[in-house]
Amino acid sequence: MKETNLRYNQLALLWHLAWFNLLHYEDCLEMLKTPDKTERKELSYAFRPLTKNGYVSKSKDDGVSILAKGRALYPEVTPLISAGGGERERRRVMQVSRMAMWMAEHGFYAEETPSEKVVFIPSARWRNFAPGILSTSHFVGMLVGCGQRLAVYDIGDGRMDWQVRAENSLFYTKYGSYETRATGMLLVCQEDKRVEVAQNIIRQTMWSRKQLLKDHCAERNRPTRWSRSPIKLRAQYEHVYLTTRSGIGKSFVNIVREKNQIKGLRETEGRWVSVPGGVDIELWPRRLYFNGTTDLLKYVRFFAAVKDDTRAREEIERHNGDIRYELYARAGDDAIAHMYPDVNEAEAFGRSVQEKPFAWEMARGTNDGAEVALTIREPLPSMKRLTEAVEEHWKAMIHEAIK
Repeated sequence: MKETNLRYNQLALLWHLAWFNLLHYEDCLEMLKTPDKTERKELSYAFRPLTKNGYVSKSKDDGVSILAKGRALYPEVTPLISAGGGERERRRVMQVSRMAMWMAEHGFYAEETPSEKVVFIPSARWRNFAPGILSTSHFVGMLVGCGQRLAVYDIGDGRMDWQVRAENSLFYTKYGSYETRATGMLLVCQEDKRVEVAQNIIRQTMWSRKQLLKDHCAERNRPTRWSRSPIKLRAQYEHVYLTTRSGIGKSFVNIVREKNQIKGLRETEGRWVSVPGGVDIELWPRRLYFNGTTDLLKYVRFFAAVKDDTRAREEIERHNGDIRYELYARAGDDAIAHMYPDVNEAEAFGRSVQEKPFAWEMARGTNDGAEVALTIREPLPSMKRLTEAVEEHWKAMIHEAIK
């Protein structure tokens, strides 16, 4: 890189533009922030030398593009996406560029190909690996690493058209191979709209869940058409995580950890559930759903299971009413977990626990009339506090033995 009088934050902005060609003016000001400069007026003064000296240009739509002088500072950089096209294409490029900026804030840097690190691959580059995927309005790229291939969407306030067939093309093997098939979605929304967006998406999906939650899909045999609707989740998406700009890094770490934790607990305490519905572990008569990652599709499966069980209790005279559905979710999702009053009051709804997605204890034992043998098994050795349910279980067995 050539020597200049530019500051580090100005050079970082030029480096980003060298990769992505375009970025919205407001996002440029975000990149120019420093601990001692956060006011908009100060940031605009920091941006001004870049246009005055011919490094970048600012257009009427507030798009900032890099010029030849700015690109000359990074001759080794090959742009990841093209900035050509009309107004719509420019907005699309700025959207992808902004998401790449957010990913870099959490250490997920944009790359052209997957590597050993967790990387963000822009949508245009991902089509080199899965050339059959269809063009979508809000798919900005793939977050790849640690066994995950998450299709990243910038959904803003959630008010957008969901191009059903186009989104599905990321998950069908017809449009690529199993190595490029997405393992889930990561929806990035506005900070202050997270709960509202989650509830709206869940409601839209619940209204059509009989069709959307089918385990099989014959979409590949149908012609592609641009059907539009509000965001609706399909079973083929497997996982649909909701996060915000500030929570991208933490969400990804939780996604990777939760899968391994559930697998470990299933091997020690529970069993693999053969019934459909997204249950993580079954400890009869309890069916446990762990959702410390705000997986919207798992919420849909949980709500659907409780509602269907409630309906069956009303319609079937000899329905087995022993099953209890339990949801373990993060504390910040309390409003989402209790969004359906009828689910909260349902007889099959066991409980909803926040901030303890894996902390539960169980007791097993025998009672032969002469003595009570208790067996305590703790999935997590560090969990030493017994729950009220376990204590009641002990008391009942002791009282039965001494009668």
